Amino acid sequence: MRTSARVAALAAVTAIGLGTIATGTAQAAPATTQAARSTTVHLHNGTGCTLYRADYSLAHGIWTQAQEPPQTVGNGWGAVFQSESNGFMTGTEGTVTFRTYDCEEGWRNGRAVVLHWANPYAGSNSYDEAGTDLGAFRTTRDGGTGNNADVYWGVWKN
Repeated sequence: MRTSARVAALAAVTAIGLGTIATGTAQAAPATTQAARSTTVHLHNGTGCTLYRADYSLAHGIWTQAQEPPQTVGNGWGAVFQSESNGFMTGTEGTVTFRTYDCEEGWRNGRAVVLHWANPYAGSNSYDEAGTDLGAFRTTRDGGTGNNADVYWGVWKN
């Protein structure tokens, strides 16, 4: 009886110890890996309209967790979204299309704002606004260099 009590006590202490070690190990090793390539888009809406996300897609890469383009961006507001590479020696490339509504000036309703970025594994980053209704809006862009790029876009009344 004495032996089985000792064995049970030893088993309990061992289980507690292993649980502590496992818990401590899990807490001590947070996942902090960064993609080989990523693009963070910082968008400012100065259009006098609300931007509604009409379409968005990635030709390469994935959306960073919980960082897809928002459904709407109010006038005077900003938004941040990000895509990243996913795979061996890959980059990220994406497009988001917004449509305008609830504009201060009605003739701007239904217009397109299109943002495109490419951050390849090899070669230079590129950005464009092809498809944006430049009769109604103008764009500004700053930044966007490097493997993990931040690009700052502004969209304004023309």
